[in-house]
Amino acid sequence: MATPSSSCSGGRRKKVQLPLIQCPLCKENTVVVRTSRTPTNLGRIFYTCPDHEKDGSGCNFWYWEEGYMKYLKRNGFIDGEEATEVKKAVELKNASKFDGDVVLRQDDELKKALTDVVSIGRELVVVMKLMLVVGSIGVALLVGIMMK
Repeated sequence: MATPSSSCSGGRRKKVQLPLIQCPLCKENTVVVRTSRTPTNLGRIFYTCPDHEKDGSGCNFWYWEEGYMKYLKRNGFIDGEEATEVKKAVELKNASKFDGDVVLRQDDELKKALTDVVSIGRELVVVMKLMLVVGSIGVALLVGIMMK
């Protein structure tokens, strides 16, 4: 049986651990875990046979993390208690990752922070220009005094 883990250590959530079984369709490979890179499912975990191809060729074994967990439970690879723990961990991870409000708030906070940094940068440029002008005037006065 697998040992799913959703506990936090040092504020970080551990990855959900599901067993990687032999592919039940082709029976040649061990299922692999992958992370989606498509814009609609960016960062979402899925399990597939290494011979699976996007175009439908090759082995057809492919599940999102939640579906794979259900498959494992249905076929006796994990028991009900483990499935419940894994389901809670997956839901918690997905809620924090795909919550649109959280993402929007993070975007707003990032925009505000960047706006603040840009404002500070502009103020520094103005101060440096002012220092350059004052320094130039000081040098001109010193040269004028030395020439007398």
